[in-house]
Amino acid sequence: MTHMAATKRVIISLGLLLIASAPADAFVFDVWKSGMKTDRVIEAGKRKDLAVKLSGGGLFAKKEPEDLAVKVEYQCDTKLMGYDAKILFSFSPLTRVLHTLRVTVMLPLSSEKADMDVLADAIARQLDSKYKDQGELPAENLIGGLVDKVRDVKRRAWKGGGDTVTMESHWKVMGGEVVVLYVNDKLAEKAAVEDRRVREKKLERSSGGDRSKF
Repeated sequence: MTHMAATKRVIISLGLLLIASAPADAFVFDVWKSGMKTDRVIEAGKRKDLAVKLSGGGLFAKKEPEDLAVKVEYQCDTKLMGYDAKILFSFSPLTRVLHTLRVTVMLPLSSEKADMDVLADAIARQLDSKYKDQGELPAENLIGGLVDKVRDVKRRAWKGGGDTVTMESHWKVMGGEVVVLYVNDKLAEKAAVEDRRVREKKLERSSGGDRSKF
């Protein structure tokens, strides 16, 4: 092998290594990842025998969101780590792309605070292996800090691959819960832009000729 050929192979190998080590541009939770459309999220749930349905459902709930819905959210109930859990999927209002996923694990009344702490630590270790730890998150203001102390709220954050992951655990009189929030930063920003456009279109539809009065 010539020196030039050997150098070329090294460059190619380094390139492949950089590609393999590059951060992913989508968060992943179980069989779902950011960027999925609503139908793919629903279908992935079916393969796990989980019913992903429009959030806020009821006896008279719509099966599909309206064309100018500001919030397009689906949810499903499942079991995680031996506890009841709820998954909430948030989609951009126009393109219907998954940008945020919220997992809430609920501890039963028979549990103790120590059970919640063990659960939160187990989830945190898993997130530590996937993302860069950003440490604990403080309350947004003084009042929030006082409320957090009363509710015994703990928050942590992680970053990686254009995603932000936060975990909050808090103990209540009626038990505790651990909430993990996955956000694809770029898709969430695009969703906010779409949200504005939807609100403008809704106003345009309802305002009639009122704008000329100002």
